[in-house]
Amino acid sequence: MMAMVLGALMPSPASAATPATEPLRLTHGIASGDVTATEAVIWARANRAAQMLVEYTPVSTVSWPPLRQVGPLVDARDDFTGKVALQGLRTDTRYLYWVLFVAAGEGVEVVSEPGQFRTAPADGVTRALTFVWWGDLGGQFYCRDPEHGYAIFTQMAQVMPDVAIASGDAIYADGTCPPVTSRRDHPRNLLSPDPEIAAHQLISVADPRWQTEGEVLTAYRAKWKYNLEDEAYRRFRAQTAQVYQWDDHEVLNDWYPGDDRVGAIRGTQDVRPISTLSGPARQSFFEYTPIRPDAEGRIYRSFRFGTLAELFILDDRSYRDDNILPDGAGKVLEVRLRNGERRHLDGKPKSLLGAAQRTWLLQGLREAQARGVVWKIISSDDALSSPSGSYQLFAPEGALTPLYQVRDGWAAGPKLNSDPDGNQDNPLGFESELRTILAFMKTAGIRNIVWLATDVHYARLLRYEPGGALSGLIFHEFIAGPASAISGEPRPPSRTFSPIELFARGHGPDPAHPSFFNFGLLRIAADGLLRVEIRDVDGSIPYDGHGRPGALTLTPIR
Repeated sequence: MMAMVLGALMPSPASAATPATEPLRLTHGIASGDVTATEAVIWARANRAAQMLVEYTPVSTVSWPPLRQVGPLVDARDDFTGKVALQGLRTDTRYLYWVLFVAAGEGVEVVSEPGQFRTAPADGVTRALTFVWWGDLGGQFYCRDPEHGYAIFTQMAQVMPDVAIASGDAIYADGTCPPVTSRRDHPRNLLSPDPEIAAHQLISVADPRWQTEGEVLTAYRAKWKYNLEDEAYRRFRAQTAQVYQWDDHEVLNDWYPGDDRVGAIRGTQDVRPISTLSGPARQSFFEYTPIRPDAEGRIYRSFRFGTLAELFILDDRSYRDDNILPDGAGKVLEVRLRNGERRHLDGKPKSLLGAAQRTWLLQGLREAQARGVVWKIISSDDALSSPSGSYQLFAPEGALTPLYQVRDGWAAGPKLNSDPDGNQDNPLGFESELRTILAFMKTAGIRNIVWLATDVHYARLLRYEPGGALSGLIFHEFIAGPASAISGEPRPPSRTFSPIELFARGHGPDPAHPSFFNFGLLRIAADGLLRVEIRDVDGSIPYDGHGRPGALTLTPIR
């Protein structure tokens, strides 16, 4: 039966081009992003080739006609998506904007509903701030609910944040969204009304039927379009400035750039290098998010918010060393991969960020501290001490006996999830680089450091007081998610940097309602007090199994 459905939905080559006779329209909402004190990026998509324009005006002093900025001619090369960078904006000002698409030769024009954003306060200015962060959308069959859609975005919108940080896994490109699921608390998903998108929601982008680069790119684009068909998500993107970063599922689970054969560690027959997927994935990421265009395709960047905060967005994917390498010089592993291939692995002090990004981060933190910025907020799509990773390394001879859990983030943690306190010294992970970063923070006197993360599918609030050479350094990590994906049990954290758990909640005890959808909220008051809250899909602050609330207030160290 499923094969018959797929056959009926599979797009034909002729469907790739939209006929010019179809009425011109906007297809997936509008969005603002990467807003600074004087600039903003506006995004939209049309259904066919047209000229993009943006009209905008300050809310406080509405001018008519509004200011107008001519944008690009959108066409099939970018899947009819376009961006306009507005410049010379007033600082700390709320703007209304509209996107227009014009087919000049036909005398046709369409205009969007209004969107809005607020520019950041200028350097030296103090103004209270509100951020939300979220991740993990549409994973493990928790896709668009037929009745409520992605309801979590309605709750995010109600807190009226200055900025929403999309911390990673904004799509599950390697997953599927079947109309009927086995999830007791989420039995159905909406089938897209668009036949091409509907076909791709049922098939992973890594499926071997996608042979050409164009077919792979079409598959990635369809995953973005499926999520953006959701009304609550579109409305939230229109009304709140977004800052996107990516993680693994925007490409493929647990991917790294040096993965020369996709199937080797995953135990499949896929012999393609990861670059056949990561290239089209990066293109679609830039096409469907309001990220500022960058000639080098750079995703890591930072944003200033007056005296109270600077936000550092990391790219934990594009420059990392191989996940399967031991972390540390002199460490050697003799192992087999899932496909039976034997590997001799020589260790090194591994890098998750790459040298250039690490230097950029450390320099930016030093400069923020020198300018007197109170809170340095680092958004890392990978958690610091909460282990993650889906694959294993096996004994070099005999039966395929698992030896090590391959780590996909900073944390080494237990070898095979059998250690109750995280002290089993897994040789993998990326803790060498994290130690280098933390040592710099201590030496340079960087204070009031907050790390944000998602990815692990449970919420956790942590305070760190590492010992030894790092003694005296205090920082916090706040983990949220999933927005709409399967929930997991909080894993024992790696003890390397002495985390103190203040809250942890994941998979629910009721088998009929196991999922725990949530997002993170940060409020920074004018006096510098920082309040963090975990909010659930009803907008409430939850408690964990120990009776601890998912909320914390921090007083900055002056």
